[in-house]
Amino acid sequence: MSGLASTSNASAQINNLAADTKPPGNDGATKVKPCCVCKDEKAARDECMLFSTAQDPQAACQDLVSKYRSCMKGFGFELA
Repeated sequence: MSGLASTSNASAQINNLAADTKPPGNDGATKVKPCCVCKDEKAARDECMLFSTAQDPQAACQDLVSKYRSCMKGFGFELA
């Protein structure tokens, strides 16, 4: 029976070692990708920029661009 007990202890130790390979404090469930956040703001910004009839769409859509940037900054992303 001692062989069986050492085998289960070894597998428990392997499982613990595998669990410890993640960096501490980095929960994969809370990390978001830039493509998955601020979708409404991005869609409004893109629609304004693409379909604007203004002479300078960048100036006309500046408020939507600012909203998108501040939304992204809220999730920790810095846009140039």
